[in-house]
Amino acid sequence: MESLSHIDRISNLPEPILHHILSFLPFTQTVQTRVLSRTWKRAWHTFSVLKFDSDFFHQVFLEDSNDGSEAGKQKLREIFNYIKETLRIRHNEMIRLMNFSLFVPGDSLEICLPYIDQCIFYALGCNVKELSLELLGNPRFNLPEIILCSNSIEILTLAGLKLESPRSVKLSSLTKLFLMRVDATDLVLQSLLIGCPLIEYLSLQLCPGLKNLELSGLTKLNKFEVCDAEELQRLCIIAQNVQEVSIQGPLPFQCKFNLASCKFLKYLRFALTHIKDEWLCNQISKFPLLESLLIAGCDDLKSINISSRSLKLLEIYDCLRLVEVKIVAPSLSIFKYSGDVITFQLGAITFSKSHLLFQTENSSSEWYAEHFKLLAMFYSVSKVVILRSQEGENVIVPEDLRRIQPSPLGNVDHLDCTVEAFKWRFAIKSAVDGFLWISPHSRTLSIRLGYPPMSSLKFCLKCLVDLTVNTSTGTGYESYNRNLLQFSYRRQAVYEGRIAQCCKSRPISCWWQCIEEVVIEYTYTGKAGNYAERHIFKGEDIWDKMDCLIDLQTQEILDWDF
Repeated sequence: MESLSHIDRISNLPEPILHHILSFLPFTQTVQTRVLSRTWKRAWHTFSVLKFDSDFFHQVFLEDSNDGSEAGKQKLREIFNYIKETLRIRHNEMIRLMNFSLFVPGDSLEICLPYIDQCIFYALGCNVKELSLELLGNPRFNLPEIILCSNSIEILTLAGLKLESPRSVKLSSLTKLFLMRVDATDLVLQSLLIGCPLIEYLSLQLCPGLKNLELSGLTKLNKFEVCDAEELQRLCIIAQNVQEVSIQGPLPFQCKFNLASCKFLKYLRFALTHIKDEWLCNQISKFPLLESLLIAGCDDLKSINISSRSLKLLEIYDCLRLVEVKIVAPSLSIFKYSGDVITFQLGAITFSKSHLLFQTENSSSEWYAEHFKLLAMFYSVSKVVILRSQEGENVIVPEDLRRIQPSPLGNVDHLDCTVEAFKWRFAIKSAVDGFLWISPHSRTLSIRLGYPPMSSLKFCLKCLVDLTVNTSTGTGYESYNRNLLQFSYRRQAVYEGRIAQCCKSRPISCWWQCIEEVVIEYTYTGKAGNYAERHIFKGEDIWDKMDCLIDLQTQEILDWDF
């Protein structure tokens, strides 16, 4: 009798389920499944997602094979011939493609050119719904006009191409268009958009040739973004149904924007653009439904005046000349700020959450004093405040300043902090001491370590400070690498029956004088697998022990392996 361990049950599954399994695999592994059995080979030949993109080429086409040698050229021909045959089989069997992506490595256009047209022909013959074509190198490849007359394409991504004036455009099903590094003039782009009556999302990135861009007659357009249009002089959007607009530089200093017709705008983003105080104030007043506003790296702004009854999220990052922010927004729930200490006028607002990063190149006593005032102000109007720091530098308050300056957050139960670097310049003791001087004897202190939120990297340093003897475990960050530090305190700020000597000259007693026990749970997940440690430290030298275990400066234990 055949052993149950040798029975192939997966191959007996229905083909749609096999396709579902393939959808979770990296595409190179998806291709490899065809050698497992006849069933898997058939499942591969009917699979409707073909992603021969840059990731695929980086895995199957080694860099040393793309050195211009005859062997490298021959390998490239073999790969593209395989792609062509894969498409031809599906075309002959009338299998509809959901997605086809094709990437052409740099300086390979001459070799690949005979295959590109055939691949596109077969893909369009399979009524492909999502088409992505990316070419590297120069000269630019002229887009085949056959693509512009496809009734099946719903999502089109073009990169590294040249668009010339088309004779006819009939993209009747297209809803999303992404152009990156595409050479096109204003007239060519307008001719293209006229043939896309259902377009909802338009993205233009690094597209030279666009100078006077006017978007009109696009009744379905919902989202528009432009980035790095270095020749753009004017942008005018006449489309009432647009709800999201993102304008990101660098753009020419004299570039003008006209967004007044976007009456239903809900999301607006300006980054690295030359906008002025008065213009911004006037524009915001024209958007009665605006819910989210992001302003980043707009160095011409000096005073931001926001007045909006609908605004719920406001983000202001690194505007170097900014000195003042005035906000009248009764619905504002989340506020995020990164930059120097400035003046804030908040009106009658209560935030559900504030993210704050105050930084400067010269940290004087006056700067710290203003910094602490702002922290106290935001804690008084926010339910949750998350303090951010680039390397932990702005939490290490000088000792002489501590003796004359009261802690700014004396009544905060929960302090949440983020350090935006893998490695900072201070030992864990110094960092925890700095945070807990800012907010002495908080119930909980969370310190996350890693990239800014826009990064997908999963890395977290978690510290929990508990004033009671009870333990706490679940933190909501189980999917992250983390450290859990739990501190147990004496119930009163009294050490051995008397007040500690160093506390006599300070408004609030030193939190570390009351420490009894430190519990450290250290876990991380790397290529070698999962790792976990648990340590309990007691006694007067617990901080020396903790710094030997977890030293954020030397990274002796925090040797993260990604």
